[in-house]
Amino acid sequence: MEKYDWQQTALGALLGISLAGSAQASDLTDLLRQTLDNPGISARELQSQAASEDATAANMRYFGQASVFAGQYHYDSPRIVGVFAPGVTPLPVPVSQNITQYGVNYHLPVDVFGSIAAERQQAQAGKATAQLLARQETLLRLHQTLGAYVRLQALAAQSQALQAEQKQLEVYADRVREEVKLGRTAKIDLSLVQSDLARLAAQQAIFTGNQRAALAVLKASANVTNPAISSMIDVPAMQTADDAQASLPVQLAKEQEKAADAADKKAHRSLWPAISVDSQYASFNGEGLVTQPPNVWSVGLNLNIPIDPVGMKSASAASQRARGAEQQAQAAQADTIAQIATLEANYQSAIGNASALAAEVEHRQEVVTIQREKWQLGAGTMDELLYQERNLLDVQYAYADARAQAATAWSGMQVLLGTPSAEYIHSLEITP
Repeated sequence: MEKYDWQQTALGALLGISLAGSAQASDLTDLLRQTLDNPGISARELQSQAASEDATAANMRYFGQASVFAGQYHYDSPRIVGVFAPGVTPLPVPVSQNITQYGVNYHLPVDVFGSIAAERQQAQAGKATAQLLARQETLLRLHQTLGAYVRLQALAAQSQALQAEQKQLEVYADRVREEVKLGRTAKIDLSLVQSDLARLAAQQAIFTGNQRAALAVLKASANVTNPAISSMIDVPAMQTADDAQASLPVQLAKEQEKAADAADKKAHRSLWPAISVDSQYASFNGEGLVTQPPNVWSVGLNLNIPIDPVGMKSASAASQRARGAEQQAQAAQADTIAQIATLEANYQSAIGNASALAAEVEHRQEVVTIQREKWQLGAGTMDELLYQERNLLDVQYAYADARAQAATAWSGMQVLLGTPSAEYIHSLEITP
């Protein structure tokens, strides 16, 4: 039975679907939770908070603004202290070269033409856009981590199968060398085995390089240097995406379209007259001279008619950007429909391929066993045996890749659908 240990080890690694349990899921979900601390996600969340503050500020524009003022002035000649009011200001009129004034101003815009309303809509769309971008960044980082993790899993399974094959080839090589010495076998058989050993060594070097690349990706996304990579995970079922309108890219494009449309409205409405109510409450003092009345207040209605060629050009540019955003939203919807179809096809083909390859791995193992026995009995050639060994190894590689491709396609769909991060991680915690 010892001569079959290498096959059982490789097969157990590659057919490890049923071995996925809570321990394996924990390795991955721990990495995914660490990914949530990625600086890119934190940056997007801070930008979302800033956009929320911008939206609040835009809403407060309706309440106007107040300011406190104070000043000390020295004039070239005596001036009236305060405001001269006939019949109220005592005679002689108080004058001074040094006058102090202080008070409060209040400016209240009257949004007759909707400029503030457009600014508010733009800020609300900016807030929604920032929130969607934060969710997208989170999902992209989770996708990055999952992709690197399943790639490392596939590489680990492939490396294990390769190492088992190397050990068996070394056994072949030792036997062939003995038979060459005894004159029972031609040297060409030894050359064939040595050639395959060299090929496997080159393949192992490729696996090592790919592993370093995947580890670098995992370091960037989850800030982990030596992750625990368990047996193959269970790939969650792919949910159907019936409505592309609900997808994250389409929602994002529509919010950007709303923001551009609101910016267009704001730019055009700022060319209309601006109406505001302005009031002031002030006190004056001139070198100890107190005015009569001591305090002065005023309320007024202001009309400002802009004549702004630059603003007109800016409004025209804003219109162009709004039309561009509308076209971009339509393109995003078409692209998303195509991406959803592609991901669904990739997932189904990868799952189907993995299922077929799992059966083929078992079949190829039986073929190799039979071919080895024929070679040991002298009824088969070394070339035929090595050919079947290579076929088995290729199928083992393909099976591991198919599993990784299915998981990557599932994750890509979650990014498109905008799945909440907690739900994304929970889906990978579920084990049979």
